[in-house]
Amino acid sequence: MTDVRSWGYVVWGILALAVAIPEIVAAFGREFVPWPGFARTVTHLQARKPWLGALFLAAFAVLVVHIIFYPWPTPLE
Repeated sequence: MTDVRSWGYVVWGILALAVAIPEIVAAFGREFVPWPGFARTVTHLQARKPWLGALFLAAFAVLVVHIIFYPWPTPLE
């Protein structure tokens, strides 16, 4: 694994698993998990402070778009 792109897949794959596993467990195991999932956290945030919830979701949407459409808006050379 000397290729930079291969290391990128490894790093982002580990990060995706580190985020996805607790999120899936929180979504399906409400009875035995002490933490809320992302969707429940944002729902509670929007109920308390709607403007902050909207800001948080907008920032998350921008992050997702940049991850999906990488290297946009800066092209690789």
